[in-house]
Amino acid sequence: MRHLLKMGVLLLSAVCAGTLQGADGVSYSPIRIAQAAEAGGEELPPPPEFSPASTGADSESAERIDELLADSTVTTESAPEPIPDHDYRDFVTRAEFEQAISNLAWKKGPFTITPYGFIWADAAWNSSRCVTDGYCLYSLSDQIDDSPGASVDARMTRIGAMVDGPGFPGNPCWKLKGVLEADFEGQVNMTRNKGQLQLRKAFVELRNDYRDLRLLFGQDWDIISPLAPQMLNYLPAGFAGNIGYRRAQFRVDKGFQMGPDCRTLWQIAIVDSFGGDYNTTSGVASQAGGWPLIEGRYAVTLGQKCRPAGPVTFGFSAHVGEETYRFSPIKDTYAATSELEHVQTWSMNFDADIPLTREISILGEWYYGCDLSSFCGGINQGVDLYRRDGVRDVGGWVAIHTKMTPKLTNNIGYGIDKPNENDLHGTSVASAGKSNFRTRNELFFTNFLYQWNKALMTGIELGYWKTDWEGSDVSTSDVQFTDMEPGKTFRIDCAVQYLF
Repeated sequence: MRHLLKMGVLLLSAVCAGTLQGADGVSYSPIRIAQAAEAGGEELPPPPEFSPASTGADSESAERIDELLADSTVTTESAPEPIPDHDYRDFVTRAEFEQAISNLAWKKGPFTITPYGFIWADAAWNSSRCVTDGYCLYSLSDQIDDSPGASVDARMTRIGAMVDGPGFPGNPCWKLKGVLEADFEGQVNMTRNKGQLQLRKAFVELRNDYRDLRLLFGQDWDIISPLAPQMLNYLPAGFAGNIGYRRAQFRVDKGFQMGPDCRTLWQIAIVDSFGGDYNTTSGVASQAGGWPLIEGRYAVTLGQKCRPAGPVTFGFSAHVGEETYRFSPIKDTYAATSELEHVQTWSMNFDADIPLTREISILGEWYYGCDLSSFCGGINQGVDLYRRDGVRDVGGWVAIHTKMTPKLTNNIGYGIDKPNENDLHGTSVASAGKSNFRTRNELFFTNFLYQWNKALMTGIELGYWKTDWEGSDVSTSDVQFTDMEPGKTFRIDCAVQYLF
């Protein structure tokens, strides 16, 4: 009786919402459940264990229900009377109810298509010029350009769709899904009011939650260094300590539950290889490597149940591969021959996500590797133009994420990218035998993000980039180096995001 009364109270609460949703994600009609129970006819699935979240009630309401049920004075006679104005002829059958719900989704045969994305607009001011025009990756040396800059941009606007496919007869544990996502940052040097569509994600996913197994085929984010600081900047800390980008891959993720508070995750992928340097430089042609990249990651998550603040995750990842460049002679320099070079790209990486409390988390990554420009490393210098070999690189970032109120969030962080100076002779096409390169890029940032409702977010971000530069005389193999003025950019960025 106690169980039935509690269920009745919850069902009555759900009548206003129209449906109940169980832990399995299935929606139930409380009116139809009541009809079936009263008529003793059509059998319906047993109602699941309902939670406050699934009925729209909060935890205090649930506790109040328990208190009332514990009171010996509460009887079935004291339950509220049915609302008298209902006409039971208006109630729908289960089939009609499910058909009405299905009409809310965009369907094509057995496929359910869910569009998503956001409209983005930001206005930014830079104290001096940085690369690129609409967002900041690193600061130009004052000797190159020390003028301020401003922009109002909407190219970060994003559109996408998730496509849930049909199941597999006889094996309902496997779920099929596809994702297609794009933004308008496709051409960096294009004017801001003519954003070019850029493919971000395009993959098919097979998932088996029962076996904790996921197969992915298509373009998605790299396995290595999977975290990112929460910034308004388009590439958060890109070329300033945060490596990893999107590329096509064949990938396997397998998890193992080692106990109630420990889960491990193994990931491996065969990934497309492409050069990140000199794609628009005359006399240099980047080509796909002779074999694909191999990426892998091992992660362990601790405290899934015992830590009130949330579980802690540590990850260790690596990649290895090859990129191919065809170099032509460069006038007035010691690089006077044509060469075809196969450059090794590799990295070792560490990532950590550590919640300190329910409101405060520390996140960060560290890496060391070679030829990382296509991974957003090396301050966009993976291969030296004159040595014609890879540039070693080390860097990382750390950020503190604070949920100040249910709607207001603050992030503060630091990032650094430091290529090995011994590997650098020059990464710009020489003029009269003179070139230059970047040796260190540091970023300090903080932002405040306010979530007005589920759709609207506004934010303001303060960032400071300091980039060290060196000049070089590459007219002979005895390269001479000179210090250049560093680039220093203070950036104020205000953004509005409308999520759908």
